Amino acid sequence: MALGEVPPGWKATWVPVPVRPSVAGMRRAVFDALGLPGRFPHTSALADAAVARALAEARVLVVDEAQRLPAPCLEYFQSLWDHPSTRITLVLCGAGSERALARLPQLASRVVAWQEVPCLTGAEVASVVTGFHPLWRTVPAPELTWIDQSCAHGTLRTWAAVTAHLQNALLTTSDASVDRALLRRLFKRVAPPL
Repeated sequence: MALGEVPPGWKATWVPVPVRPSVAGMRRAVFDALGLPGRFPHTSALADAAVARALAEARVLVVDEAQRLPAPCLEYFQSLWDHPSTRITLVLCGAGSERALARLPQLASRVVAWQEVPCLTGAEVASVVTGFHPLWRTVPAPELTWIDQSCAHGTLRTWAAVTAHLQNALLTTSDASVDRALLRRLFKRVAPPL
């Protein structure tokens, strides 16, 4: 949604957050996400210089799971934003990102807009999830509705978890097919009963 109105001439780049984020890990993630040529530099100064050169071109950096970033990683992104030669917009995504930013008021004060993504409505589920992953294009719309009503409840994060578990089941079990018995077993992994 946030990238729907990226100005012409700007590029969007998704920056994955490592499992245990550190400044060194984020520096490497940004370098790799930008697709910079050559090997990753052996010093942070050289890596930062290469990233700053690349970010002189107008770019939107999308950081998913930003709520997991500790203050030093957020400070790293702020330093990229503050660098005199960079032209970037940061899009920090993830439930709880506002709490992460509260730990760094100097970056939080620069937030232009907060966007909350609401749950999908029943009418939106089929079109959104079939666009989200090709696996769902083979499942009839009534079954998608049943999956949403039984487990996902319009939450894209839950749909992503069901997708990952289903894809894994289909790849690892030779006779697996998308049926309600398999889906019920997967639902227990995604949202165990209380």
